[in-house]
Amino acid sequence: MGVLVISGGYGLDGSTGIVAQTIVARTKSKGMDCDVFRNDITTLPLIGSPGCWDSESVSEYRSMAESSEGFILITPEYHGTMSSTMKLQLDWLGKDQVGGKPFALVSMLGGVSNTSSLNHMRHVVRWLGGWCTPEQVAIPGGRTHLSDDDLVEEGLSERLDGVLDSLMHAIEKFGN
Repeated sequence: MGVLVISGGYGLDGSTGIVAQTIVARTKSKGMDCDVFRNDITTLPLIGSPGCWDSESVSEYRSMAESSEGFILITPEYHGTMSSTMKLQLDWLGKDQVGGKPFALVSMLGGVSNTSSLNHMRHVVRWLGGWCTPEQVAIPGGRTHLSDDDLVEEGLSERLDGVLDSLMHAIEKFGN
């Protein structure tokens, strides 16, 4: 399948969704198939809720992940960590779906740039048996660096391209 973008935002309308769509367009322009898991279309149940283990949406999500060669995680940062939406999506994955595969990490911040949510995602990916690229990007200031459909601040845009290039290089080397 190529690359699967997993967004900790809801849908594609907010800031995180704009960046997710930018990532898809840039990844495709570099010759790699890329898609977003649409958490606004396929709702994952809470782990432990009645019927969750037999959920068709979980099966569909895990299948998408298993067929992917690499992942891009993008989350808004809430209270110093990834969103609960991102955590739930990661909790439904295991080594069977993502073990040994490369991940790129992106965070969206309402305020100043920091790496808290990036560090937390890196920690979870390591527990899942995945491998995170050394390059990552934190996009501060909410929508201040975004247009309606792209990341417009030159330094952040170049950094995002570097993260995507690193992921694509890792996918080629890992041969998943």
